[in-house]
Amino acid sequence: MDACACERCNSACRRDPGRLIPADMKKIAVFLNLSEKELLAGYLVRIAAAGKNCRIHFLAPAKLKAGRYLAVPGSTVPDYYAHENGRCVFLSAENLCSIHAVKPFECAAYMGCRHTFLGRPYKEKDVEAFFVSRWRKSQNLIS
Repeated sequence: MDACACERCNSACRRDPGRLIPADMKKIAVFLNLSEKELLAGYLVRIAAAGKNCRIHFLAPAKLKAGRYLAVPGSTVPDYYAHENGRCVFLSAENLCSIHAVKPFECAAYMGCRHTFLGRPYKEKDVEAFFVSRWRKSQNLIS
């Protein structure tokens, strides 16, 4: 993936932080010197995957709006949460990522200036399917 260095690269971080894949949680916890349980309770939320009767939950950084959490870290968020704009909990006041060295997979794969994911045009349905498959594998779910 090509790197870019413009204002649009953190555009998603300022309004809708990316989801984690299972491997992201461990590396972020180690980087912050936290247990995975502490990371979840202090910084992440659970988001139900789209679709009827879906048992998959993604993890994502909690969102802040005017310095307040839109949902309590560690909680499972309501459906409307995905449509609420908010800053990533890991984004500093200077718009720099405090976990950039171990940024989540979606953050690395998304290019805001090109609106692409893994080098292809960003389509929410395709990205959702990608994350469902990653979490399904990690949770040994088959459907």
